[in-house]
Amino acid sequence: MKILMIGNSPKVHGGISAVIRQIREYDWKSEGIRMVFIPTFRGGCNTQKLLYFVWAYCRIVWTMVVFKPDIVYMHMSHHGSFDRKNAVHRLCRMFRIPDIIHLHGSEFVRWYGECSAKKAEKIRKLLRECGCMIVLGQEYNRQIHEIEQASRTVILNNAVIVPQIHTEWKECLQVLFLGVLIKRKGVSDLLDAIRLLKERGKLKSVHFVIAGSGPEEEALKKQAEDTSITDAVSFVGWIEGEKKMRLLAKSHILVLPSYNEGLPVAILEAMSYGMPVVASAVGDVPEAVIHGYNGYLIKPGDTGELANDLEKMMDREHFLKLSENARQLVIDKFSDKQYFHTLTELFFRTEKRKRL
Repeated sequence: MKILMIGNSPKVHGGISAVIRQIREYDWKSEGIRMVFIPTFRGGCNTQKLLYFVWAYCRIVWTMVVFKPDIVYMHMSHHGSFDRKNAVHRLCRMFRIPDIIHLHGSEFVRWYGECSAKKAEKIRKLLRECGCMIVLGQEYNRQIHEIEQASRTVILNNAVIVPQIHTEWKECLQVLFLGVLIKRKGVSDLLDAIRLLKERGKLKSVHFVIAGSGPEEEALKKQAEDTSITDAVSFVGWIEGEKKMRLLAKSHILVLPSYNEGLPVAILEAMSYGMPVVASAVGDVPEAVIHGYNGYLIKPGDTGELANDLEKMMDREHFLKLSENARQLVIDKFSDKQYFHTLTELFFRTEKRKRL
């Protein structure tokens, strides 16, 4: 079977790129699949983005003619990502190639609600016409069917490889944030919670690491200075690859106080090391973080509760219990073996329907 996969350039930061990298690194030849990847998006000004997509579009047309893929597998979020994938979807219809769309964008539903009636109909049409829509969890699945009942969805949770390394308790805990520094990630709320912990005298046994970059970075650093918490917080920039693995191995707790999410890979990566998680109860996060079992769920923006839950984890026995549960949940529910088995079956089912 031949598959053409389409998504972000590997140079783009974020969870979608991490998923694409994971898929590209899998041994598809062992499954009898030959996969070709064409990126359609890279950062830059609008003109650069447009030119990059035009060049990618030409490559896609050439690949459809010469490579003759059995399936086109696309990674999509919202805004411009939808427009690009919708254009490729029209090509798939023209060449009679079934397409599978892997929907990642945590703000897709909100974005849909803000679209014009004309744009909303285009979105519903794509949801109806594509061969299959992969969603990240039960909540996301429900929301997509509210938009378009006729959409053919398959739930596929993100997954990770479980490392041999397991986080261990230390008297000074390292709390980690991983992600792009944008407003919806709630990092400003995290800094406010750190301020509350300082007022309670609870920062002697904990240090916070903000691993990420983005448009909010300078404002967040200024907030840390203004609230006199710079001694307790380190901004280390964007981390990936081996550096990220080493950072995860040295950390003890993950915090993700977002206002919108799907099912972040960062949460699963942290849990695979045995890190308890404090995260907002948004999107499909509750499928991975069970309140009081392997971490805590908070309401977005509730900095008081965020500080309270972080303080609870400073107890050794409680931390160890949450840590063990976090790692076991990843092994049971979010292993890469099950992930690729499900994805492979989906590819072959889709290809079989094409032949019928």
